[in-house]
Formats: sequence, structure tokens, C-alpha cells
Amino acid sequence: MSDQPGSNGSTGEVAAGALAPWSVGTLDPPPRWGLRSWVAMLGPGVLLAGASIGTGEWVFGPEVTAQYGGTLLWLATLSIIAQVFCNLEMMRYTLYCGEPILVGCFRSRPGPMLWLWVYLALDFAAIWPFNAAHAAGPLAAAILGHLPGDATTTILGITLREATLSKLLGYAIFLGAFVPLIFGGVIYRVIERIMTAKLVFVLAYLLGVVLFLCSWQSVREVAAGFLRIGQVPLRAQTVIVYPHFSYMHREGNVWYTVKGTLEGTSPLITEFAVLREGKRESYRLGKKAPPPELLTVRERLTAQALALLQPGRFRVELYEDDHRLVVSGQAAPNGIWRTEHTELFAPDGQCYQSVPPAWQARAQALSAGQGVENVGVLAYYRQRGRLPPLDWALVAGFIAIAGAGGMSNTLFSNYCRDKGWGMGARVGAIPSAFAGRRITLSHVGQVFRLDQTSLSRWRGWLRHVTREQIAVWALCSVLGMALPCVVSLEFIRNAPVSDIRVSAMTAEGMARGYAEYRPLVWSLMLLCGFLVLAPGQILAGDQVARRWTDIIWSATPLARRLQGHQVKYVYYGLLAVYGVWGMYALTAFTPGQVAKIATVLMNVSLGFVALHTLYVNQTLLPAPLRPGWIRKCGLVFAGLFFFAITAVVVATL
Repeated sequence: MSDQPGSNGSTGEVAAGALAPWSVGTLDPPPRWGLRSWVAMLGPGVLLAGASIGTGEWVFGPEVTAQYGGTLLWLATLSIIAQVFCNLEMMRYTLYCGEPILVGCFRSRPGPMLWLWVYLALDFAAIWPFNAAHAAGPLAAAILGHLPGDATTTILGITLREATLSKLLGYAIFLGAFVPLIFGGVIYRVIERIMTAKLVFVLAYLLGVVLFLCSWQSVREVAAGFLRIGQVPLRAQTVIVYPHFSYMHREGNVWYTVKGTLEGTSPLITEFAVLREGKRESYRLGKKAPPPELLTVRERLTAQALALLQPGRFRVELYEDDHRLVVSGQAAPNGIWRTEHTELFAPDGQCYQSVPPAWQARAQALSAGQGVENVGVLAYYRQRGRLPPLDWALVAGFIAIAGAGGMSNTLFSNYCRDKGWGMGARVGAIPSAFAGRRITLSHVGQVFRLDQTSLSRWRGWLRHVTREQIAVWALCSVLGMALPCVVSLEFIRNAPVSDIRVSAMTAEGMARGYAEYRPLVWSLMLLCGFLVLAPGQILAGDQVARRWTDIIWSATPLARRLQGHQVKYVYYGLLAVYGVWGMYALTAFTPGQVAKIATVLMNVSLGFVALHTLYVNQTLLPAPLRPGWIRKCGLVFAGLFFFAITAVVVATL
């Protein structure tokens, strides 16, 4: 990459929408394809793949599979496919002019003043520090020796609640993520090395766990889940299987639900909910406690659930159409449930002498699905006139972070520039504050003239980024989602989830399953969880600051007065603002709240950017360089897909 962008003797200008015109230069040839090219090819795909294996794969994926099995993984398939189209088309713009895609969005009509407010609103989803919030879970568990709960602990002579310890560790991780951004030389290269190391360790470790410690049944269920297009899981209201319980009980017109797990000889209640006259009140671990009059109810229901909790046994209760279906039997160590008793109770409480065949079939489905039965979402909607009763905010978060998600995908074009791909070699990069060479960043992109040589090179660059997206990013994203989900199915299926524990629950499940090796499996899984989540916070801070640095640098007259090497002042000023906001968000919200708020909004952001990218490429790129109809359809699908899941969440509030 040249230290002086634009110093190639280029002449002439090309009109470029609402901002300053592009200069004209020469497109360098793409790397030659061969065995050694794989190393040279590893760029934005590795970096964003390393970031992609984060909160979605370690928190949302396992949380979804723990509750619903592997059925919903087909949504991750659609999300990753949609994002491949988005990433390729964002990089198409950068290959042509060396600018990030968001600068192209600001070039489009009616101009930067409108898009400034639009993208400020869309980027609100990206400023939530959920990686740091969740990375505190494994670190707190390593310090405590168990998953954090409601108890108190003493650290360095200071007594504090375990939830408070998790919050303080979240602060430390968040602030520590700024260190490599400030002192790491050229920022892209530092993050690339961190994410490459993370990717190699995490994938290698999880692959070893899956191959040697997980059953074929779990692997098969996850693999099938990626292909079960249109299937959704219906979870029974009561699922009790040692050591976890989710128990629903009716008293008059009030429904009570208590969820928890048996830790040693004492139950830990993660949620207690009350449904009265259509209004649901939920009291979760680490949040507000139930009022005194409900504490006795919670204790009574917990005692009832514990009486049904037996090693090697399961019990499922399904309430539907005023009937209650009860299925019980053996839960074998290999994860297979064997039904022994099936009972059906009529609305008046009387037990049927014989269970009708339709209910018998449902009982078998619940046993085979370990508390979950699968139905077609369209068939369910036609029959019931409503969507299935899922935690749609959780599902939307799962979709949003499968892969990269939200405005994170726009960073493919930024890193494509910083890698020096296509015309990015003519523009420059963002340097660090206290290290690295004197690298400048041009305010305006540079394009190439269309001739036979440049068009041939252009097609080579398109093949280059396509190979990287499919062979590196998409493959790593699928593996990064699949492997943690296999492990969660094997070790924490039906486990109740809580904010401060979810990121370390897999370690607890593995330690319980291999008690004789507890110190080893506990430590390694906590380390893996920390390495999955903490580096993602480094990239999250860089993403926010980098996006708006590029926008300000290219779209504002004030910034254009600065010299090329002064871009770091804009970058680090934005990073400081992000740091202040992040500390507030970590203080005011729980990890689960931070993640769900961010991820639901991320779907809106990515849906909008997908369609705006299509508009930019159709209006600013020369006709021979515009996407074909397949890629256009891919962007339209991406926009509609991510908007649709957001609409579902809003409709089910």
C-alpha cells in the first residue's frame, strides 16, 4: 500500500454524486491464484469471521438451542446467505473507488445532510457494548469457581454481590479493548492478527470438543437445523429433566412459572413469572425480586418442581385447548428420551382412560424433541391466525448476529480499502495514535478508466473477494455458529438462561458431564468463551469510530481542511465518545438487555443498508461494473428478510 495515496501520476476527475468528484488512476492487478494465494487472500474475511464468532454464536445461538433445540438454525443459514450478498456488493463499491460503502451512501441523492441523520439513527444499534457485558461472565466464573448468581463474595477484602462483580469486570474488559486500538500501529493489521489468532484457537478447540465429547445425535440435529427451512419449535410449558426445571402451575385464573436449576443440593431460581388477566410479570435472576406475597408462592412451586426432578427421568406438560398432556419417562445418558407414561387431562381435570391417537402423536413428538415439537410456521399461522409463541426478540437477535450483522457488515468495505484491494491501494488507511508509520488517508476516492486491461483486472478482483467470502467468511460463520450450538445441545439443553450466566453456562454443563475432569474442561471452556467475546469488543469500538471517521473525513468541509495524517484525531475523538457512552450503557442495563436492544435494531440497519447499497451501485458505478440480476435479487432478499424479522418482533410485543 502506498504511503502517499494518489501519487501515481493520475489525471482527470469523474463526477461522483453529491460529494467531491473522484480522481482517476490505475487499477492494480489482483493476486495470482494459487496455493500461496490463500494466505494473501485472508483479509477482511478472516477479520470479520473472527468478529462474527462472538455474542451471536456464544450467547444467542446456545440460548436458542438450549430452549428450542436445533430447529431454528435455518434462520442462521438465510441470514449468512443474505449477508454474503451484502458484503460482496459493499466491497464492489470499494474495489471501484477505494471508498467505504457508507461514503458512497452519503454521495447518493439527495445528499449527505439527509443521510447523516438516517445513519445516526441506524448506527444506534452498534453502540451497545454487549461483547464486554457478556465476556464478563466467563471471567467472573473463573474467579468465583462457579457461575455468578445472587450470592455475595469477597474479592481483595471487599464484599460485593456476584452480579456486581460481573458488572465491574465488564467495565474492565470494555476499557481494556481500547488498548490495541491506541497503541497497535496500523489498526487494521492489529485487529487482523488478533482475530486470526482467536479464530484458529476457538475453531480448533470447539472442533475437538465436538469430535471427542459430543454425541452424533447432537451433531446431526444441528446439521439438520441449518436445512429445516420454515420449521419452528413449540416448547411445552413444563419441561423437567435433571438438573433443570421449567415448571408451570395454575391456581385459579393465575398461571405461575418457575425456572431454575439444581446446583449441588440447592435450587437456583433464574426466573419466576406470573400471568394474570393477560398481563405477565417476570422476576429474573440479577434483576428485581418478587414482592413478599409472591415469595411463598415461588417457594411452594419450587418445592413441587423439585419433587418431580429425578436423575435419569424427564417430565413434560403441555397445556393446550384447556387440555393438559403429561409425558414422562427415561432420559438416557446419550440424550435420547424414552416415553413410559402418557396422560391426557380434560378441561374438568378428569384423566382420559385412553389417549386419542392425535395426542399420542404429539406426546411422541415432545419426547423425540426433548420437550419441543416442530411445526411449519406457515401451517401454524393458517391454522391459528397468529405466529407461534416464541421469544421473537431472542430469535431476532439470533438472526442479527448470525454472521456479522447490522452496520458491522459495512466494515467489509472499510477493511477492503485498508487491505489495499482494488482501488483501496490508492487511498490509504487509518493509523493508530501512538505507533505505526506516517500513513495518510485521502479525503476522496480514486477510480480507474474502463478499458480491456482494467476490466480484466476488475473481474479478477471480483473473483478474489467472492472466493474469500465463500471459502473464508461464510464457512467460518457457519462453523462458528454450528460448533457452539452442538456443544450447548449436548451439555445445557433445557437449561434455564439468565443474563449474567449465559456466556459461561456451557462450561458448567461440560464440567457436570465430565466431573472427573472438571478443572480442565471448566477452565478451557471459560477461556474459550472469554476469547470468543472479549476480542469482539475491540472490533466493536473500531467499527463505530471507523465508520464515522470515514463519513466525516469525506463528507464534511471542516474535516477536508485537515492533512491526511491527521485523520487519527477524528478517529480517536469518536472513540472517546463511544467510551463514555459504553460505560453508561454497562451501568444502566443488564447484559441481556444490552444485547437484545442492539440486535433487534441491527436487523433494521442491515436491511436498510442492503437496499441502499443496491441503489449506490446502480447509480454511481459505470454500467459495465454494476451487479448482475442474481446479486441484485440477493440484496433485495437481504433487505426484505431483515425488515421482516423486525416487523415480527414489533407485531408480537
